[in-house]
Amino acid sequence: MKNLIFPAIISLLSSVMTVCSCGPQTVIVEADPDIADYTPVVRKILEDHPDGNIDIRFAPGQYEFYPEQACTEFLSMSNNDSGERKVAFLIKDMDNVSVTGDGAEFLFHGAIVPFAVKNSGNVSLGGFSIDYDYPWTFEGEVIESDSEANTFTVRVFEDNKYRIEGDRLFFGGYDWEYPLAENIVFDPKTRRPYYNTAIYEHRHWTGELKAKELAPGIVEFSGLSSAAVPPEGSIWDDKGPMELNRSYPGFAILRSHDVLVHDVHVYKAGAMALIAEFSEDITVSGVSTASRPGSERMITISADATHFVDCSGTVTLEGCTFESMLDDATNIHGVYMKVDTLLSPTVVRASFGHFQQEGNTFAEEGDVLRFVNRKTLRPVGESELVSIDRISRNCYELRTGLDLSSAGNISDLAVENVSRGCSVVIRDCKVHYNRARSLLLSTPGDVLVEGCDFSSMMAGIRICGDANYWYESGRTSNIVIRSNRFTDGGLGGGLPQAILQIDPVIPKEARDTDFFFHGNIVFTGNVVETFDRQIVYGLSVENLEITDNVFIDSRSYRPLFPDLSVIDLQYCGSVRIEGNDFSGWQPDATISIHDCLDVANDSPLPVVDRPNPYFFAS
Repeated sequence: MKNLIFPAIISLLSSVMTVCSCGPQTVIVEADPDIADYTPVVRKILEDHPDGNIDIRFAPGQYEFYPEQACTEFLSMSNNDSGERKVAFLIKDMDNVSVTGDGAEFLFHGAIVPFAVKNSGNVSLGGFSIDYDYPWTFEGEVIESDSEANTFTVRVFEDNKYRIEGDRLFFGGYDWEYPLAENIVFDPKTRRPYYNTAIYEHRHWTGELKAKELAPGIVEFSGLSSAAVPPEGSIWDDKGPMELNRSYPGFAILRSHDVLVHDVHVYKAGAMALIAEFSEDITVSGVSTASRPGSERMITISADATHFVDCSGTVTLEGCTFESMLDDATNIHGVYMKVDTLLSPTVVRASFGHFQQEGNTFAEEGDVLRFVNRKTLRPVGESELVSIDRISRNCYELRTGLDLSSAGNISDLAVENVSRGCSVVIRDCKVHYNRARSLLLSTPGDVLVEGCDFSSMMAGIRICGDANYWYESGRTSNIVIRSNRFTDGGLGGGLPQAILQIDPVIPKEARDTDFFFHGNIVFTGNVVETFDRQIVYGLSVENLEITDNVFIDSRSYRPLFPDLSVIDLQYCGSVRIEGNDFSGWQPDATISIHDCLDVANDSPLPVVDRPNPYFFAS
């Protein structure tokens, strides 16, 4: 790697024009072939403006960034792997910062986070692309499968860097390397996960696949623990082990407000394309994670396209194309902490239930906390947070005004911060070709999803909430899902996935109609064209409207779960199933209603009491 030529820095920084005496300064950065690493250039520009008030404009061209001279910052990123990270653009404790690209291409080398926005406000980032020198996943075409020997052979894609030591394969990049672990199989004809791809999943906890190089770029794998060998012609993808494979997101937005990310192509990221935590008023507009035209690779982003944790204000996703990720297009939620110890009637010691939440800000003095029963998700009480003492990354002491001395077994409780719930607008977005769901929505603010096109491996939209596994909180109040198109969701196999899946994790014995976890959900004017039987699964919703939708049997694949009802509702309050068009749907369809209080249904389909047997032993 060339050393930075310092006269070039002087030349670049001399291109500073003061727009006005009271406004931000403009720094114009030109693409210079003599500058091999723009990391110190950007670092000096930002360090020269410690308070912000700067507009950095990149001229068209390619700019390369290496980790050696990058800032090092601890990034606490929920649902990602937190820790010390090299950061190319560290926008910290700043206001009024803009980085625009005019089509500039940013190429990153190695273990480096492109953008981190921390404790900052009024930040605008856009007009450029983000790419890495090497992909963050191992991919190749299956050129031979042997079901008797339980082996398969892969033609490794040329852009993958790998080596084999003994019988272990490692893939990596400029300064990082992962072993194999979590895999999935894609269909190159559709660019989607293979139909019933769950049967090809190697259970990595039983041991790594054994690798043998037959020729350069040709690798035979054995020791497969899946139900079936991957088909010839399929694309095998592996992203390495948990605790490593979510370390380098494209954008980390932490404790910041009024952030706009616009017109950005994220071609690769070693985690989520964007993670925002404990931030307010975030807008993502015109952002794409689609692969480059002509690329044979199935994967761009190794985790979610976007993810928002404990955010407030309004989160807006508009005009985005989220494709080829190994997780959801977005997940918007809060966090449940486990209550471990009652130190006094109003003071508890709490910890995070999931390791990727440790270090989360969680709450500040004056926020309102809600205590719930972990098993039933029923509220126990609410109170303002008087003080918070972070004993360690996974041990907080919370003092409230709520007396919990008569709350029973204290370890049965969880606590969430209800002051942080954001409103959401998701409009005119496309979600295709990804593993997992399109949207996960668990936030108490008003939510609108309209004019979108969804086609994901699992549920189209999942509205959940649980205090025992992912510990993602969020009783919803008002969600409107209207005028969207859903195509062939739930093709991955495993447990069934409805197009609209409302499934708070409440065990069967704790369900009743004297308590509803979710508030008002409206599913109206949508077109659903899919192959499997269940379109709506709804549990514990106070008011649910399923109106004026068109349901079409796509016949794209055989139904994976032919015994399920098209609509399955359990323990809901007021339900309206009206004005829907079932004329193109499956002729033997039914609607299952179990213990709902008030149901208005004008559909021609038979009504039965046959709840989905796969979800939580219901």
